[in-house]
Amino acid sequence: MNQDTGLHFAEYVSCGHPDRLADAVAEKIVAWAVRQNQRALVGVEVAVHDDEVFVDGRVAGVLLNAECATEEIDSLVRLVYKEAGYGEHWGPKPEDLQVKISTCIEELSEEEDEIRSLSDDQNIVLGFAEDSPETNYLPPVHWLANRIGRSLEAWRSRRVRDFGPDLKVLPILRRIGNGSSTSWDWERLTVSLQHRKGIDYELQYRKLFPFLADTLNGFEKQSGLTGLFSTFGIEKFYLNGAGDFCQGGPQGDNGLSGKKLVVDHYGPAIPIGGGALCGKDPHKIDRVGPLRARQLAKRLCKTHGEPARVRLGWSPGEAEPFLVEAHLRHAAGWKELAANQLPPRDWFGIDVIYKDLDLGIVDWPKVALSGYFQSPDLPWER
Repeated sequence: MNQDTGLHFAEYVSCGHPDRLADAVAEKIVAWAVRQNQRALVGVEVAVHDDEVFVDGRVAGVLLNAECATEEIDSLVRLVYKEAGYGEHWGPKPEDLQVKISTCIEELSEEEDEIRSLSDDQNIVLGFAEDSPETNYLPPVHWLANRIGRSLEAWRSRRVRDFGPDLKVLPILRRIGNGSSTSWDWERLTVSLQHRKGIDYELQYRKLFPFLADTLNGFEKQSGLTGLFSTFGIEKFYLNGAGDFCQGGPQGDNGLSGKKLVVDHYGPAIPIGGGALCGKDPHKIDRVGPLRARQLAKRLCKTHGEPARVRLGWSPGEAEPFLVEAHLRHAAGWKELAANQLPPRDWFGIDVIYKDLDLGIVDWPKVALSGYFQSPDLPWER
């Protein structure tokens, strides 16, 4: 099968970026609520700017009264900032945050509990899998952006006085050839990395370039993606192109939860369908739908050796989707699979997905920051 040639690119955003701080707060609230009550209803949004954090939405079914739950959410917000690297060297300090919680916190009525197995919204979701086992069946450059970004975060965490929690990565490569002869040629690697005042460009390059080159060498050996290291050079590395990046994080920009949908799904080349994964409890269709769609797409890709795309659609009040479609990509284009080649409709039921994937015990903050589809150990990746 012919593979797409030309430029391929994707993005990674660190846990210290304002949008990711907002995502992490939302996911902390989801995990906290579901630990108390696996049928808890959560739909929250988070906004951050400077030392302010605003949390709104609804949480129903937790085992605390509104006042105690509000105090717990306040503590979770401050914990997120601390875990992201804010505090002693980088502001805002968690203890100085102004947390404004305008969240409806209430009991979950028996009537509402009974319909948790039904969708409370409409949505079309899409799952995708690339025929690329070495990159966990993800588009290779999307996988690579995640790996570079997470490696840079680990590198930065050992140099907290010099480099801050806010960083972004944008690898751009060209795919050359087809099939087993495919290789990759770097166009550029763009990195924005928060740093303290006084570290000039030359010193930043001297610190970062050797690390990145060594990291790419390891990735090429690990994945077999030829060219990741051999075509990378100093002339392909673009660092802090807008100038000094001393003022970053929420002191440099505002952030909102649910904005990094393309990063959370499959990169800019693949449609993603419905809304954000984060901030929703694992009975909501925005959460369970994309996870099941990815699981099926990956299984089909493994079985047939072709890229797979799955589309599922729900209307409010439905436990199972009204739309179930799956396509495989052949040389001539996408071809739809027959219904008898797909799981039965009840396999896509909300309660069935929740129980099958054991979503009540997932560490949602960890998954969100490391990538919803990046680890083969996650239950929907198996």
